[in-house]
Amino acid sequence: MIVYFGAALVAMFLVPIVSRLAKRLRLVDAPGPRKVHKIPIPRIGGVVFVVATLALVLPVFFLDNNIGQSFRESRTQFIVLLVAASFIFTVGLIDDLRSIGGYVKLLCLIAASLAICASGATLRSISVGTSFELETGWAAWPLAVFWIIMITVCMNLIDGLDGLAAGIAAIVCGTIVLLALWSGQAAMAVLMLALLGSVTGFLFFNFHPAKIFMGDGGSMFLGFLIGAGSLVCQTKTSTLVGLALPFLVLGVPILDMGLAVIRRRILERRSAFAADRNHLHHRLLDLGLRQRTVVIVIYAVTVMGASIGAFMLTAEDGWSVGLLAVGLLLLFSMFGCLHRRRYCEILRALKRNLAIAREARTDKRNFENAETRMRESGSFRAWWETVCAMGEKMDFQSIGLWNRRNGHYESTCAWNVPEEKLRTATGETVKLTLPLHGNGVAEWEIRVRIWANGCLELGGRQAMLLGRLMDEFPPPEQQEEAEALSQRANTTRRSTIKEKAGSSL
Repeated sequence: MIVYFGAALVAMFLVPIVSRLAKRLRLVDAPGPRKVHKIPIPRIGGVVFVVATLALVLPVFFLDNNIGQSFRESRTQFIVLLVAASFIFTVGLIDDLRSIGGYVKLLCLIAASLAICASGATLRSISVGTSFELETGWAAWPLAVFWIIMITVCMNLIDGLDGLAAGIAAIVCGTIVLLALWSGQAAMAVLMLALLGSVTGFLFFNFHPAKIFMGDGGSMFLGFLIGAGSLVCQTKTSTLVGLALPFLVLGVPILDMGLAVIRRRILERRSAFAADRNHLHHRLLDLGLRQRTVVIVIYAVTVMGASIGAFMLTAEDGWSVGLLAVGLLLLFSMFGCLHRRRYCEILRALKRNLAIAREARTDKRNFENAETRMRESGSFRAWWETVCAMGEKMDFQSIGLWNRRNGHYESTCAWNVPEEKLRTATGETVKLTLPLHGNGVAEWEIRVRIWANGCLELGGRQAMLLGRLMDEFPPPEQQEEAEALSQRANTTRRSTIKEKAGSSL
């Protein structure tokens, strides 16, 4: 109790100091299109978590009682845990001050998670009480790293409304305290109580309307300690309980993160680290709920997950699996109601993107074949035939080569899709003109029409491949062959016109 209330009091004492310091140094979060606050707010509140937690945990190492002995017996694991969490906080704080790329933060998270694994906290087996156990073998470290990173990223993403991430973190810390006490891990219980106290004290200033934000440093520190702490706890309990309990409590941010990554990569085809305003709390705000109401609703769902996890502590093996299924059903039902339309959009986007990717592979293969033929072509005729072959395979409507003479362009060569295919084709075309300056004698211009087929992206990709081919292999310096081809094309065109005129008569 001294640890919990001491951390809370230290946090409440530090928040005003950190807030004034942040304002003086202009370390504030300015309003923006995807932000919900209207005025600049200090964003380095994570400093409070680190100082308050360490200030109450480190002295416990020197206590001459059972709790101090528990810390000393696992001092290597706890020292590594606290150092790694402080490192992650530093990375997040630097990101708050001077933006860091998402992949850099990911590499730092992997390094810190590997340090936790090296200290002995890994997923060596997955068990359900005494009735089922599966050895993970070589996958023990990768699974542990994935778990810690997932929890850390989830906590970082859910930090979008006043008091939301701090409240969820408080509930998670409370459940891990129960898990640690139930499994006889006094040291982990004290660590989580210190973290819970710091979050509680911070929450007085962070609940709507917030006077300070935890920032990426604070959310990453919380997420890392929670993820690594739950991993340490599961080593002395049934894996189903040790991991399912924090999973159920963090079910909202975990599912929200999964949906966000799928949406960004499949629906929008952009970086998974890109910021947006499409998370669950934004969705609830768009439905007309107020900030406080949204936060309380998510708190309620989190508490329900925590309650189910707490019942799993004393339930039999079969009941534990049933309770986990009920908790997951509750979470999926909530997300299904709020994101039903989004799921349909993702499925349609997935189908469209697969078709685009398939066409892109085919176009790239045709381009590579054209490159090979271009390297072997030694004449203008062979060069032009390769361009036409590539256009035919990529379903171009027409290709024309124009030569600049006497200040204006004249048609030199032309290729058109066969009449039979032209009559059956539907859709609009993309017109493109490419200036060719590779020939040292004359200036050229190639004009093409590309079927859009309802997707401008494919037409643009095909145009890009044609432009790349023209950059690498401009028209050769053989004017005589070009003129002969032009005369032959004009003769063929005139004979076609005469035949059509005769048939019409």
